[in-house]
Amino acid sequence: MILGSAEWKSVIIDGAAELGVEVSEEQAALFAVHAREMVLWNRRINLTAVTDPFEMAIKHYVDSIAAIPLIKPGASLLDAGSGGGFPGIPLKIMLPSLDLTLLEARRKRVSFLKHILRTLGFVDVGVLNERLEETAAALLPGAGFDVIVSRAFSHLELFAAHAMPLLNPGGCLVAFKGTKGDKLSKELIGLENIRVESTTEKQNPKESRLHVDIKSILLPRLEMERTLIIITPVRVI
Repeated sequence: MILGSAEWKSVIIDGAAELGVEVSEEQAALFAVHAREMVLWNRRINLTAVTDPFEMAIKHYVDSIAAIPLIKPGASLLDAGSGGGFPGIPLKIMLPSLDLTLLEARRKRVSFLKHILRTLGFVDVGVLNERLEETAAALLPGAGFDVIVSRAFSHLELFAAHAMPLLNPGGCLVAFKGTKGDKLSKELIGLENIRVESTTEKQNPKESRLHVDIKSILLPRLEMERTLIIITPVRVI
């Protein structure tokens, strides 16, 4: 299979349809531009370990857009640990009205993100070269996000502790995880004990506990199980 070919794009279109998400030919073409640039840059900097075109279509693009039903058009979204732009850039392609910010700590990856955003014509997307905990410390009052997504954090408890203070009221975190098992179960138990004060309401901070929803998906063709963890703060009265 050739990267960016009609066959490659049809894998994304058909795979997304199996998850209930409609991808147009134009959107699939933008995915192809992103994928080709990522492969070229991957020869110089480490952006992805997935280089087989078929696996890239499913593991990167179909996987990323599985979160579409959880995100409202026009929402402000932070992609924490964006790396090569996942899931933020595919989500922006699918939802052009998304107010997207990409957060990446490694400078070389930030250079790629800025390059691919220029290439795709996304002049309204922000890129921050810092860690998630640094973003929380520097956030201005009222400058939070409606949704914070991440495929990068290996530990849910750290992701929630650093990201939840950045949420706007009514917002949620979405963590992309692998197969459910003992490790994930322990992480979910750890979330129950987290209490965080919102930094987006510094005049009247509110302490919150976490409500967790779990959405299991099966990536088509690869029959690969993925788990979306949706974490919503609930104020402690």
